[in-house]
Amino acid sequence: MITYSQACNLNLYATLYLKLKGGTMKKILLSGSICLTIGMISCGGSSRGLSADIPVFNTVTISVVKAEPSPLNSDVLVRLTLPAQVRSEQSTGCSTTVRADDVCIGIDYTTDNLTLTFKSETIKNAQGLPVTPNPSSVLVEKYRVSFTGCIPGVYEFPVNQMVLPDTETAVGIQPITQDMKRAMVQPAQYTYIGQDGCPTTFNAIDYPSLCSAVANFEFSTLELNSGIRRTIKYSIAVRFADFSDQDQCTIR
Repeated sequence: MITYSQACNLNLYATLYLKLKGGTMKKILLSGSICLTIGMISCGGSSRGLSADIPVFNTVTISVVKAEPSPLNSDVLVRLTLPAQVRSEQSTGCSTTVRADDVCIGIDYTTDNLTLTFKSETIKNAQGLPVTPNPSSVLVEKYRVSFTGCIPGVYEFPVNQMVLPDTETAVGIQPITQDMKRAMVQPAQYTYIGQDGCPTTFNAIDYPSLCSAVANFEFSTLELNSGIRRTIKYSIAVRFADFSDQDQCTIR
């Protein structure tokens, strides 16, 4: 690529040539516009456009360099033990109800947390020097998230966190909410087998399968000094399941 200085040197030579040959002012202005156009494309070796991967502002570039955890294992259901009435063995069969404290029919939902690391770097010229001694901070305003499967729709959440120039800043978000998980579950039945061997069936909630998806994020960002807005895109893998933890009861 021709640099700004090279383009302007070519323009100078072309202008002098046109003057010596009696060229018109129209030709001189045309050569000047070529210099200006090339200079806008490459001025001092720094890009001013929107990169496919790293959004470029006037003074800094911003990118997401890390996500934790990745992949994200999203536990759709938190199973709890609750007291319940179960049938007890009698001489005539399982007909009498008694209290039990270990029936796994309680359900809770959690919101998943994700931490992304945003990296800011001051733009440098062809000599490797910063283009400005006062690079700007960038505000991460909000984000939109959609999933390739498992969860339909597009969701938007506020962030409002600052990324200072030439830093790595951890930004915490909650991309999968309790309401999303409630929409994913389905009715089921849970059978409790007592110590006497008598079964008792309860209505319950279940999420029987593993569902894999990709979460696609679009972060809206603002360079404070210039007012320029850019969108940062980032994706991670997500696995939805009823994961079993040691502090949860297990469905029988």
